[in-house]
Amino acid sequence: MPVKRFLLVLPTFLLSSALAAQERPPSAPADLAALLREAEAGSPLLRAAAARQEAARHLPSQAEAPPDPEVSVAYTNDGVSRFTLGESDMSTLALTWTQEVFFPGKLRRSGEVASFEAERAGKDFERARLEVAAGIKMAYADLYRLDRTGAILDETRNVLISLAESARRHYEVGEGIQESVLKAQTEILKSEVEQARVAQDRRVAEIRLNAAVGRSADAPIGPVTSLPEVVLPAEGDGLAEAATVSSPEVGGLTAAVRREEAGVSLARLDLKPDFVWSASYQNRDGLDPMVMGMFGLRLPLYRQRKQAQAVLQKESELLAAQKDLAELQVRIQASVRELVSRAQRAERLLALFSQGVITQAKSTHESAESSYRVGRIAFLNVLNDFTALLNARTELAIQESERLQALAALEPLLGRELVHVPGGPGGEGGNHAVDR
Repeated sequence: MPVKRFLLVLPTFLLSSALAAQERPPSAPADLAALLREAEAGSPLLRAAAARQEAARHLPSQAEAPPDPEVSVAYTNDGVSRFTLGESDMSTLALTWTQEVFFPGKLRRSGEVASFEAERAGKDFERARLEVAAGIKMAYADLYRLDRTGAILDETRNVLISLAESARRHYEVGEGIQESVLKAQTEILKSEVEQARVAQDRRVAEIRLNAAVGRSADAPIGPVTSLPEVVLPAEGDGLAEAATVSSPEVGGLTAAVRREEAGVSLARLDLKPDFVWSASYQNRDGLDPMVMGMFGLRLPLYRQRKQAQAVLQKESELLAAQKDLAELQVRIQASVRELVSRAQRAERLLALFSQGVITQAKSTHESAESSYRVGRIAFLNVLNDFTALLNARTELAIQESERLQALAALEPLLGRELVHVPGGPGGEGGNHAVDR
């Protein structure tokens, strides 16, 4: 096919491809509040954490309960030829009750160990709840970025086709060059490639969001056209210090440290003897009954090999838990500062792009188009200015997504919500969002 005929046919083909893409039936928009409610009710991760929390609630009662008593029945016969109960002083039918009694303080310490374990399970559930919600918000923001980019690419393709038509007309009448036409068509094809990449990235984001909600990976998710309104925390750098106290993960490790402290005290109490007592009633069937009482000690004769080693073990576990807590606090402070910096940077870039860069790029492009129509500048200048506008609009969507993702990632670290979604778990009203 001659080059000139190819240049005439290709824009028509691309235009019909664009129209076919636009004819796809739209699906219902995604609802972030509904996704959060669904995850709260059905996420396997949350349900498992809730079950562990419920299981841990029953530990203190068990740990504080005294040992179960032992009841036994024994028969003593005088001789082996016949039963002699009631005939011989040596024949008895005895009922015995035996009870072990721990050294004072052991049961209370055992209950403390179990209560701190229950507290840790509660903190783990809270952390899991915030992490699931944050994961959903971050994936939702990623879908917003991809859907905004896809919409911009759709608009861009139509404009590029118009520019290619204009370049072709100028070329046909001898007022333009072939390079302009080829460059415009190349940009159209690059737009198609980018659209395919965005579609594939969206599928990956859908899978990630469905996994966070607890759905099947194939569950469809409608377009995301807006994000919840967010406000950067006023505390700024103070958030890092606050996180070392309010973070559920820190709270869980703090409970673990307290559990190990109680465990050390309990191990030291195990160096003390425990007690055993028993009482027995012996029936002799007509002869006077007999009674018996017994008091004994469970002596830690092998304390150097058992109980003392257990104390050393618990002390080492306590030290490990304390160091884990210190390391976590340092790591959380660093993570909070990093995420706050990301959110502040995104906020600053959003202001620059929305209030200056996009407006300037749009004016520059419109001016270049006008100049091109009257032959004052080359076509490639128009194309470059249009590409700059496209990049600025895409960057705006990226920074909107980045800001929300940074704030959502802060939520599990701070132990509170920063991205409020009306209508979500514990919220009221509809899904109030800001369109950009």
